[in-house]
Amino acid sequence: MADTNTARITVANQKGGAGKTTDVIHTGGALAARGYDVLLVDIDYHGGLTCSLGYSDLYYDTDRTTLFDVLDFDQMESVNDIIVEHEEFDILPASEKLANNKNIQTLLEAPKSRERLGMTFDELDTDYDYIIVDTPPSLNVLTDNALVATGNVVIPVIPEKLNANSLQIFAKQLSSLEPAYGGINRLAIVCNRVEQNAEHRNTLEEIKSAYSLPVFEIPKRTDLSQSIGKGVSVFGFGKENKRVEDARELFNEIADLLDDTFEKTPPEEVEA
Repeated sequence: MADTNTARITVANQKGGAGKTTDVIHTGGALAARGYDVLLVDIDYHGGLTCSLGYSDLYYDTDRTTLFDVLDFDQMESVNDIIVEHEEFDILPASEKLANNKNIQTLLEAPKSRERLGMTFDELDTDYDYIIVDTPPSLNVLTDNALVATGNVVIPVIPEKLNANSLQIFAKQLSSLEPAYGGINRLAIVCNRVEQNAEHRNTLEEIKSAYSLPVFEIPKRTDLSQSIGKGVSVFGFGKENKRVEDARELFNEIADLLDDTFEKTPPEEVEA
């Protein structure tokens, strides 16, 4: 049965290179560091999150039961068997099967094709506090499944004119899903790799003017790659320096927004 106390969030934008996977990992790390039980779900056919966190072997092993397989009505309960316990959070890894066009076409033509991921989440044995879904850089049935399953979205973008224009396309996709599947709450826009130049400054202002959403700015100088190279978020990273501290502060701000939105209190604060 579905746990109504679980906050489900999709991180999505159809344009590649927007920073989706990075935002998922570090936001998940921020929430896990507060004592929450967090599940990161990789439904991106590239498997970026899965491979970045050190599970490439699972991505390429198509002989095992995979995320694609458990989207089948008869295998949904098996989702509990394929979750990986990471040191910070649990992971539902992607599979190379998601990159198979024939598989995706089969899913697209299946009954309740865009509701499968949500139905799979309903079979989870663990009552997670947060589920965060990483998505492919395209508007396809996989991204739609994530949006329908969560009903909440954080939208990453690079603050350049061409990238910002993609927000309008993504907004139309959200609006096209809502009549059939219900409202999708736009939580925030995360502007990644922000530089101090005229194009980025102007684009940031345009985004803030066009969308009545919280806008987070992650500077390009922020050290986000070193920890991922070690298979952890900045919150699980052993190295301490000013850039790591800055990164933690930025993603803690996003975690604060999520806690406020979903009216959650970190377990560590409850115990205190």
